[in-house]
Amino acid sequence: MTYVSRLVMTRGPQLGQTFSLDHELHNLGREPINDIVISDPQISRQHARITRRGRSFVIEDMGSTNGTFVNGMRLTSPHTLAPGDIIGLGDAVTLTYYGPDIATTEPLGPKATVAMEQASYEPPPPRPAPAFVPPPAPTYASPPPPPSYTPPAKEKKGRRWIWMGCGCLVLLVILACGAVFALDYFGLLPDLFYQPFFWLGLDKYLF
Repeated sequence: MTYVSRLVMTRGPQLGQTFSLDHELHNLGREPINDIVISDPQISRQHARITRRGRSFVIEDMGSTNGTFVNGMRLTSPHTLAPGDIIGLGDAVTLTYYGPDIATTEPLGPKATVAMEQASYEPPPPRPAPAFVPPPAPTYASPPPPPSYTPPAKEKKGRRWIWMGCGCLVLLVILACGAVFALDYFGLLPDLFYQPFFWLGLDKYLF
């Protein structure tokens, strides 16, 4: 007994339905003109194509929006199907390929097909969202420090001369007083020096 190659839907709107591959060319898509019509919004109008090559079948993607996958790998070129291959149309529909030498008296039940799908087919990972890169924070130049105040040198020199002058004046007064006391002690002061004391009534403090 010869068996025809076929596809069995293991996930999708027609769960468990068998599609016989009994022609040289089979178009898969959402539009009614396709050989295998799958009514799902994620399926493109002309999603994929299966072509007979000798005893084998080759599947290729027809530029679908959500992609065609075989055993979890997205197709970028024609792929020769092997018995047991899991075909994914987007991430909503999966079909299992059975070759002409594998007998199935009836389509697989929903529980068996779901278990097979979970064990064999891995949907494509979701595309990661682009990482948000915050713009660099604006940099502000700090204001220059205020110039340090340096008092003029002339003012310092002037103050120093004032203190020196005061010191000299005090020294001269001390020397003058010492000279007066020395001259008075030896009686060398003229009488004219004592006249102001007599006028002021301070003569009693002199003797």
